[in-house]
Amino acid sequence: MYDNTATYETIKHRSRLHVPTAPKEHTEQPTVNDCFENFIVSTERVFEILGKSPTGKVTFEQSEQGDARRQLLHVEKVAIENKRLQRTSEASYIESISYQLHDIIVEEMSEYLKDTPGVISNLLKLPSNIGMLLDSLTVRACSVSKLEPIVATMPWLVDDLTRIVNTARFRRKDSRGRIIIVETLRTALSFLGIENLRLLIPSLIVKRATPQITDPYPLIKQKLSSYSTGVAITAQHIAIAQGINKSDAYMLGMLGNLGRCAVIRLYFRMFDKVQLHLLQECQKDKEHKRHDALVKIVPSANHLIALQHTFADALTADVLDELALKRLFITPAMRAVAGSSHAQPSVLSDTLSQARLYAQVRALHQTKLTDAKTAKSTLSALKYPQGILAKLKNIDIFTLPLVKSDAED
Repeated sequence: MYDNTATYETIKHRSRLHVPTAPKEHTEQPTVNDCFENFIVSTERVFEILGKSPTGKVTFEQSEQGDARRQLLHVEKVAIENKRLQRTSEASYIESISYQLHDIIVEEMSEYLKDTPGVISNLLKLPSNIGMLLDSLTVRACSVSKLEPIVATMPWLVDDLTRIVNTARFRRKDSRGRIIIVETLRTALSFLGIENLRLLIPSLIVKRATPQITDPYPLIKQKLSSYSTGVAITAQHIAIAQGINKSDAYMLGMLGNLGRCAVIRLYFRMFDKVQLHLLQECQKDKEHKRHDALVKIVPSANHLIALQHTFADALTADVLDELALKRLFITPAMRAVAGSSHAQPSVLSDTLSQARLYAQVRALHQTKLTDAKTAKSTLSALKYPQGILAKLKNIDIFTLPLVKSDAED
């Protein structure tokens, strides 16, 4: 599936493309996708690649420190320049060690990702019958009695659904006005209702798969969760406008990030593992300089972004294929989005691409990282159904449209 040599050259090239440096005069501006990929990792990186400062941030030139620096004597300036050169030399050495470390990480990740069943169970933390659950949600005859025995085999999902049904939004009262505490799975499924479950369960599956520890970029999980929801809701509305199955579009939009989740989780896992191994080797061989450099290396945002570009979508397609879905026909569309030469683009694959771009633009616009003119120009590149952009503008795509329903059997 992956050619390690070619893969690493691609990743090495892409990791350099994402270095956050302020754009210079006459250079090409970063695309919305470039900005969004950096936004997922860290909002500050987007400000850097756009050459902007966060609101309220004082630049060095405006600070008291800047005033003091301008008053330095010539001798002090020379001393500082020498220190700067020393730091530059040290930084270059650390960077070379970082590339050595990432050589190993990329090679090990390439091998690991060939084992799709292992990815599903060990990285995404999903059971072997998850495909059966997704198929059950897709059919018109879906019911609480059909879902219960499958959901019951997944304690984490039972806990999540029980927690949600006992929140104020779904809370019910008995004839005496007392709050009903839901404790059984059947009651939880019944109170939530099938239509809500069709939205909730795929979202909880992605939540389960999303990496939780991503230091030094702790907000990745929140941004990934929001993005997955945004793509799914947008895809659902585009599908309605296109006259295709809205359930398939929603599922593809939500599950389309499974590969991204796996790559991110594996990267942080491999980084810790490889760094520790190299540190132990340095201690054994008494390589103090290399050891000190390794200690200073932190997970690389540039490599993380490049690894997602290289592996995520193809891995998602592999995962969906491994799930052996019988009623949910979304794998071919995912293959097409991943750029497989064996898959033909379809209305559904186009819908996913359109939904992804729209969700990216909305996320950046909400955080003032792109303007209306750029957003309009970017969206015009794809042929959206007539009137859908105006409709989406008034929809909160980052929140599941759950409703309180009557109890179902």
